[in-house]
Amino acid sequence: MLDHCAHARYVWNLAVEQHSHWSKGRGAAPGFAEQCRQLTEARRENEWLRAGNADVQQQALKDFAKAKNARFTSGLVSRRGAGSTCTRASASSAPTGSRSSRRTGRRS
Repeated sequence: MLDHCAHARYVWNLAVEQHSHWSKGRGAAPGFAEQCRQLTEARRENEWLRAGNADVQQQALKDFAKAKNARFTSGLVSRRGAGSTCTRASASSAPTGSRSSRRTGRRS
């Protein structure tokens, strides 16, 4: 379970980082479908990522897209992963990067 959480957190953090490089003059940041294609490529190239569950990793991208859309449509963002068992358990085992956390407790 900790490995699933670490992979999902890594994918979430990459989505956050990718979106943070977007600016008004550069065109749209990649959406869910494009990020899923990128995830497939990354899984081909990285054994450690391929070892994880693709559904869990895609759910991280889906959750990110939902959070991003909620932020830009309502101006509010809920605390992602607040109190989530997965987030608490993986905090020390997830790859480092962005400070964002994410929730993946729905699948195992």
